[in-house]
Amino acid sequence: MTSVVKAKNPADLLIALPRILGYTPTNSIVVQTFQSRRTAASLRVDLPPDERSSHPTAVADAIIRLISRVPGIDAVLVLIYTDEEWDRPDRLPHAAVVESIVTRMASAGLGIVDAMCCSPGAWASYLDAEHGVIDEQQTSRISTELDAAGAPHDVVGITQGAQPIAPMPPEQRTEVAEAATAITHDVHERERLWEWPEASTLWSDAIESAPCDLPPAAMAALLWSIRDKAVRDCVLMFLAWGADAGDRASVDTQLLQRGVPVPSGSILETFVGDGRTAPDGLRLEGAVRLLRHLVSLAPRPWQLAPLTMLAWFEWARGQGSAAGDYLDEALSIGPGYELARLFEQLMRTGRVPDWIGRSPN
Repeated sequence: MTSVVKAKNPADLLIALPRILGYTPTNSIVVQTFQSRRTAASLRVDLPPDERSSHPTAVADAIIRLISRVPGIDAVLVLIYTDEEWDRPDRLPHAAVVESIVTRMASAGLGIVDAMCCSPGAWASYLDAEHGVIDEQQTSRISTELDAAGAPHDVVGITQGAQPIAPMPPEQRTEVAEAATAITHDVHERERLWEWPEASTLWSDAIESAPCDLPPAAMAALLWSIRDKAVRDCVLMFLAWGADAGDRASVDTQLLQRGVPVPSGSILETFVGDGRTAPDGLRLEGAVRLLRHLVSLAPRPWQLAPLTMLAWFEWARGQGSAAGDYLDEALSIGPGYELARLFEQLMRTGRVPDWIGRSPN
């Protein structure tokens, strides 16, 4: 969106925000940032699952660390999206978390546009007595302006998690399964696909093609290649950072296989979010599109690697809820899958990649 849509009151902002985000937040803390009174980056995190055992200051500190990476912002709007009902606007849920966030933002020198609690059809401010409902006339007016500005449509039913992956037609899945079976019976082909030079060529061709144009044999080869954890890790780095990163990862995984520690600053450290250079957004989008297509065609046991990789790519671009959904699906298939378990532990710490909020070089 490059056009300007002016919000005349809090309800206007609440109507517009889901279409700005491209989804409808649920049980979320959303911080909308502003640059010179225009909307800039939006940050969404899950509401603490148990308010009584949560630590409001820790939540606020994590959010300000993310916000501080967005250059040029001068004000924020704090929104709590919840299914909880309230009977009095002066007794809103999650007030302690909001107070900590607002205090932390103000201490950082940011202007506070407002802090609001939002439930379906109603809103109230944490900062004053203002409250209200969202009516059809307001929604129609703002929607018309958003249509003219080119905002996404049909976001009411879209939540912040991963969109379900519909399986491809049975005949297409059968073709891929047959090609995969042929690979398992061909020792030479199995070993060839577990060598990085061969795998890198395969994945380079795949990422430059439309996924639906790839033949069953190529899809099966892609799926087989990432059953080897060294190749899988190289593919992760290649898809995120480019061919040089994949080659560097290959050198470092060979060291690990020989029991030699990788040097400090290894490209593999980006798996845990280390590094200040953001991956290119188009590369991440292409990787997600390709991996989702692979999952839609793969025999269920072979979905483990691409689902876990999908989780990492969503996390790498700041979509923690989608990452969690893909990771849960992977663990439902293989509870002991090592990479999924390691990534699950990482996400439980609340770790956010260093590059979130930064521009790619």
